[in-house]
Amino acid sequence: MARTSRKNHVPDQIIPEISDTEIFRTAIYLRLSLEDNGKKDGDSMENQQKMLLDYVVSRPYLMLVDTYMDNGYTGTDFDRPHFQQMMDQVKSGNVSCIVVKDLSRFGRNYLEVGDYLEHLFPFLGVRFLSINDHYDSNDYMGSTGGLDVAFRNLIYQRYSQDLSEKVKSAKHMRMAQGKHISSCPYGYMKKPGIKDKMFIDPVTCPIVKDIFLSAINGMKTTEIAASLNARGIPTPMVYKKLSRRGYENDAMWSHQAVLRIIRDYKYTGAMVTFKCENLTIRAKTSHKRSPEEWIVIEDCHDPIVTHEEYDKANATIRKVRYNPPKKTDQRDRVYFCGHCGRRLRKTFGLDEYYSCATQLYKKEAVCKDIFWSRSDLENVLLAAYRSQLQLMSKENAQIIRQPSSDPVKELRLRQKAIEEELASTDAKNLKYYEAYRNGSITREAFLQKKSELVQRKELLAQEKGNLQEQVETLLRDQRDMKSKIDQLAAFSDLQSKSDEELRKQMYDAIDRVTVYCSRELDITWKMGNIFAGTFEKEPVQ
Repeated sequence: MARTSRKNHVPDQIIPEISDTEIFRTAIYLRLSLEDNGKKDGDSMENQQKMLLDYVVSRPYLMLVDTYMDNGYTGTDFDRPHFQQMMDQVKSGNVSCIVVKDLSRFGRNYLEVGDYLEHLFPFLGVRFLSINDHYDSNDYMGSTGGLDVAFRNLIYQRYSQDLSEKVKSAKHMRMAQGKHISSCPYGYMKKPGIKDKMFIDPVTCPIVKDIFLSAINGMKTTEIAASLNARGIPTPMVYKKLSRRGYENDAMWSHQAVLRIIRDYKYTGAMVTFKCENLTIRAKTSHKRSPEEWIVIEDCHDPIVTHEEYDKANATIRKVRYNPPKKTDQRDRVYFCGHCGRRLRKTFGLDEYYSCATQLYKKEAVCKDIFWSRSDLENVLLAAYRSQLQLMSKENAQIIRQPSSDPVKELRLRQKAIEEELASTDAKNLKYYEAYRNGSITREAFLQKKSELVQRKELLAQEKGNLQEQVETLLRDQRDMKSKIDQLAAFSDLQSKSDEELRKQMYDAIDRVTVYCSRELDITWKMGNIFAGTFEKEPVQ
């Protein structure tokens, strides 16, 4: 059977004869991968959609229900939002037929595609049509799709794997040549038009060299950071105009920032790559490789420090003995500085004490005056916690006294009316189809009436969808309210607890405690607007 090579044309050869009166509620599915996103050729989303719509409209036994598009998603897995939405409609019985351009648009995983075609869809009674593959699952009732379909799925998967291997091989080749540059470290820069070589940045290179020399001369990393802050030297993030989410304060040099520069071997002129890799295609996370597995190519760019200077600077870094992490109660890690945003550090003595580490890097920092003992902090939090428990108990009593109502009922009635009209629409379509088969009306008249029914059905489906969203919102609000009432009741019961018991439980209700040098605490509670407030404490004498 010959296939047409024209784009967006549905081959006439694959139009089957109409042999029964069954009407299939049809969904069309489109997909483009991230690499193909924005293509203007025959695989574009617009062209796929037109081709599929032409195919469905020209077949009287297919009634279009909805269109699902996943643009920019890989076919190697089925974790795609609109695909999952379509499957929800399939499982609920609203879709009984799926049409795709070809099997590769449906998926490129050989085993998973085969599982859908040979097990899931037959079990759900879903017809599957792939236009360019000339595949109709009705032709394989009670059997698999045959070796041709299996081999085609395998080829699509192998294509994706082969493409991934080629990209990875090309990257490894560039790594072996010292030309793979993902980003330039502080002290280096790229030049326009030259993407595989780093050049010394005349602005930041002296700063990097000064950091190494300071370490060689015996300065601690905290002292180096404090010196850079005192001189007003922009941090690497500020210099590269990168934003730091969650921090509204000015960025500053820290012990970790200095340490990262001293430990970076690239400053000797070598290129260091392949520190991480993806173990599988489209892996969500990268796997860290051991330093022995890194690719290190010497003399790839101009060095900022010599190998001798690099070794001397790293020799001054205190070697921290690794101890296996101990599982301790971390619930008290909720204290943050209200001036710089840092998490307060904890030190030990007769009591535990919280202070801000910014004073190590900025001598005149406002937050140098933040210094609280754990006992004093928890006394303030405990008083605030008891106050909130009283407020919650009052609110719980008010909610219980409120009359109950069911706003979902009216929406459900309208949904039922729409469903009845949709059912009558299907009956009308079947009636027109029978009239067409009996010769009472022409094919053109039938297609016209079918098109009108489709438009009406789309409007009803849209209204039904809007109503469903409203119902889901109301039901979600009702669930949230029930959860809130349950939590209010649970917290109300805590009022009878002793101070010692509440001290252990109050951290479960605290999201964040912002501490200011004015001895003011801003408490953010996990209960949102119920637990809210700012509490002040007189200075500890």
